Amino acid sequence: MKTLTLLLVLVTMTQCRDHEPFQVIFQWDTIDYNWPSEEERQFAITHNDYVPELNAIAGIKIWKNKMYLTIPGLTSGVPVVLAVTASMPVNQTTAPKLDAFPTWEMQKLGDCSAFQMVMSMEIDPKGRMWVIDSGTRYAFVSKTKTKCPPRLVILDLENNGEILRTYEFPDHVVRQGKTVLNDLVLDHEDGGMAYITDNDYEDPGIIVYSLKRNTSWKIRHDSMKAKPEASPFMVAKTPVSILMPISGIALSPASNQDRQVYYSPLSSFHLYSLPTSVLKENMSNVDEHVKELGRKNSQTDGMMMSANGVLYFGLLADDAVAMWDTKQSTSFTTGQRVIARDHTRLQWPDTFAFDEDGNLYCVTNALQNILRQRVNSSISNYRVIKAKTGVKSYQYLEDGSAPEQPDIPTSGASRINFVIATGLTILLTIVVQ
Repeated sequence: MKTLTLLLVLVTMTQCRDHEPFQVIFQWDTIDYNWPSEEERQFAITHNDYVPELNAIAGIKIWKNKMYLTIPGLTSGVPVVLAVTASMPVNQTTAPKLDAFPTWEMQKLGDCSAFQMVMSMEIDPKGRMWVIDSGTRYAFVSKTKTKCPPRLVILDLENNGEILRTYEFPDHVVRQGKTVLNDLVLDHEDGGMAYITDNDYEDPGIIVYSLKRNTSWKIRHDSMKAKPEASPFMVAKTPVSILMPISGIALSPASNQDRQVYYSPLSSFHLYSLPTSVLKENMSNVDEHVKELGRKNSQTDGMMMSANGVLYFGLLADDAVAMWDTKQSTSFTTGQRVIARDHTRLQWPDTFAFDEDGNLYCVTNALQNILRQRVNSSISNYRVIKAKTGVKSYQYLEDGSAPEQPDIPTSGASRINFVIATGLTILLTIVVQ
């Protein structure tokens, strides 16, 4: 197990002078878990249900000194798709084993009441985790082991991950077995909204979920489709030939004005935006409202905006993280700039997160190696890096306060299912011990 002797400042070819440098907080050769027993771990290895080198971290969010991570299950051998650990090294351990969250029972392959494929999640200022589950484990292999309905599950982090709501997307919004729900942002207004990127190659779009109405719809536009000119590309001399539509998404800071949703297909060089008012109105034609903001130097996966209007995004083919201060420059073309570049530690910057102390986190996972199933488990593949920004995420006002958040009442069925799942996990742990 690796220990931390010194926080590693990224050696950058380019470093923005007015932005704090990133530091490596965690790094793993492979991901392992705190299993219910060693016997279960060995059984999973023997049956290829756990292949350590194929467990790649993708999503990250921070809440009250805990770091929540997604391990999507893009290929076989991934037993846990949502996990948790401390947000800072404990006892100088920089490659901690992860705990299944909220329970091991909620990771069960083929059980449609459990998580099957979680690429991303978001946590609102009241500690509710909004989890998007595509329902299809092993999306990057030809034969999937399970096809469950795509859904949104809201968990209460203040109550051990109790399920507050489960919503299954109808087939006319999300095609079962055909999509990967990639990322999401949360809007506290109008009773609570989630904007979710659906990178179904044949039918990509932004899914709008209304918490108040408990319904959803999809906004479609040509700007959300993959562009062949942006594929293939190279990451660390490894070709990436996937054609992937809309992936990254960001939301402008909380305010009393019409907000902007920013997005980009992974297979694209362009950044686009749409007003939230247009998304909420469920317009069939949004062409006149879509803005093409400018060209990036490279393809982008994840992106996120701070409370003071700074957009952070990765540049995959450049092994870099860039930013655009929307208050300082209204032009994305001239305002964007690289703030960190490192050809070893910044391979495939995937997802961003802010904590309550004004720190920005990013997961880098060298996903190009997972896509080709050529991960070298003798080197560090997965990292969490951190930089001080002094501000919170887009969900907060610039002064650090949170606007009023919508209530999410707990349904009786959700409470019963959570109690049963938790009880079974506790019972199983007692039995194996």
